[in-house]
Amino acid sequence: MLRINKKIKNNIRVVATALVIGVAFSSCNDAIDVGPDDEIVESNAITTVNDVETATIGVYGTLAANNAIYWNSLFTDELKLPSSNNGQGIQVHTWSINTSDGTAAGIFGNYFLSINRANRVLQAIENIQPSTEEGVARLNRYKGELLAIRGWAHFKLLTFFSTSYTDGSALAVPYLDYVVVLEKPARNTVNEVYAGIASDLTAARELIPASFTDNIFFTRDAITALEARIALYKKDYSTAIAKSSQLISAYPLATMSNYPLIWQDANDTENIFKLARVVGDGAVGQLYNPNQTLIYWLASDKLTSSYEANDIRFNTFIQASNQKILKYPGDASTVGLNDIKLFRVSEQYFIRAEAYANTSQIALAAADINTLRSNRIAGATPVTFNGQTDAIDKILEERFRELPFEGHRFFDLKRNGKPVDRLDSDCSILQADACDLANSSYLFTLPIPQGEIFTNPNMQQNPGYNN
Repeated sequence: MLRINKKIKNNIRVVATALVIGVAFSSCNDAIDVGPDDEIVESNAITTVNDVETATIGVYGTLAANNAIYWNSLFTDELKLPSSNNGQGIQVHTWSINTSDGTAAGIFGNYFLSINRANRVLQAIENIQPSTEEGVARLNRYKGELLAIRGWAHFKLLTFFSTSYTDGSALAVPYLDYVVVLEKPARNTVNEVYAGIASDLTAARELIPASFTDNIFFTRDAITALEARIALYKKDYSTAIAKSSQLISAYPLATMSNYPLIWQDANDTENIFKLARVVGDGAVGQLYNPNQTLIYWLASDKLTSSYEANDIRFNTFIQASNQKILKYPGDASTVGLNDIKLFRVSEQYFIRAEAYANTSQIALAAADINTLRSNRIAGATPVTFNGQTDAIDKILEERFRELPFEGHRFFDLKRNGKPVDRLDSDCSILQADACDLANSSYLFTLPIPQGEIFTNPNMQQNPGYNN
């Protein structure tokens, strides 16, 4: 659960057992496999501001990242299969993906679980009338955080399950601003989902006070970071530049001495919003290395060879002797357990640079990339961009070095029309033709889970997948 304090951690566990919140989507078995004796309806469970606080913390406890990070790594060119792998993730890595894929179903179910739980608490809030100004302020903040969570989760679903980020008429996912009980929602369009997200984030910013800056919760800065990312994906470059510039002005890049400490959770310099993790949570690093000795996945030769000498990121992320992934080291007792960094200011430099490049502001794009490189590589040689295409290619290469195993690569390739292009040495061990995948492949959009198709006749499957 979230690493906050003992009282709050206890509250999360109370919510997990006492506040049962249903989800219409069949992939969320943990939300619906509950006996009637265990159920406490919201009208009884959430009646005070303190109850809302407890329930909101409980919603944060559902926020998932591991499946999304894992998919990005498996699908793309970040990983190399070692002989010690026992079949973990092979289907996604070899693009043998169908409507029964468990990782895709987990992504779909995880985000809708958080959405429906947020909606349950938002519904309960409407019946609470605090008697003090302090109570009103707290209730408003919790409502704002829940709206931000709802917007974020819908955006994550759109990025995985929509064929396009810019075609407003393309199908996305159902936008749920109500509690699903027996309803069988159809998919909304991309534009409709963007509109719902924008509405939620605008309202959230008004409700969350500027003085609230705890980065394990949604703050105004976290909302701005999300808006900047959405704007880049939508190709709304002026908004992307404006939003990212706000954060670049407020958050410094880590020094080279502090940068490795971010990944040990010993330094918080660049973090705008993170999911805090404690013992008992799923350890993201164990997706790659389940213990100190067993290795399921290695960093790819392509990624490993991309780093220059004196790049602090290389030894922070990758063990030079065998290409073991080190980005989430944990410690001896909890291997791979670290906070999940959802928004870092380094990403904002990339957002602004890419937006600059796409608006022919090539020198400004290069300046942003060189600023970041000078904080990562001792004696870094400045890069130059020879026009827009060269700039985009080099920005994506630098993103590849900065953001591996954080859940970005799949989206970066998808939205920029780039293929998955693995080195021969990274795919020679595979028992499948899985070295190159054209960006036009239907596999760049995940399948709606088969269970959802069976139970919801209004849910339309994505192209290329047979039900």
